[in-house]
Amino acid sequence: MRRLLARADFAVALLVRLLVAAFGLAAILVPLPGFTTPAAILAVFALPLPLVAARWPDSPWVPCLVFVSIAEWVIAALFVGAAPLLPTVLYGGLLYLLHATAALAATLPMTRRVEPVLLARVALRLFGVVLVSTPLMIAVLLLPGRPGSMLLAGAGAVSALGVAALLVLLLQRRPAE
Repeated sequence: MRRLLARADFAVALLVRLLVAAFGLAAILVPLPGFTTPAAILAVFALPLPLVAARWPDSPWVPCLVFVSIAEWVIAALFVGAAPLLPTVLYGGLLYLLHATAALAATLPMTRRVEPVLLARVALRLFGVVLVSTPLMIAVLLLPGRPGSMLLAGAGAVSALGVAALLVLLLQRRPAE
């Protein structure tokens, strides 16, 4: 019985690491507008990064993956232009989920029992943040104005303050350790 429980716990930790790899792969593939830009060359060389980041989630490979993905996004925007609304919102959510699941994978024990209520709370928090921040992101992206306008800068600052306030609220609701 004990061996069966150890396998189940290992499966939970493995599932979280597979999520890190899946979110990392998606973060590399979403910015690709086509395979004719230099971003595609960067994406081809970055394909192993999600697996490496999933294997070592507490290493510098996770920030490296995020940096390469953002560099790919910027390069694609320079060559093709700004991305449409849906890929932009999807990309923002993917980067958050990649970062959060990598943090969970780094702290999740591979051989200890993980209570289902903990996993449910983590999943609720992850998708809660995405659901709350998505309307803010859409509102900022739909504002009229040209890049660099004062209206867009103000909207970006207000949305950043809103996300910061949400994070402070979540931190205050955390149980004392």
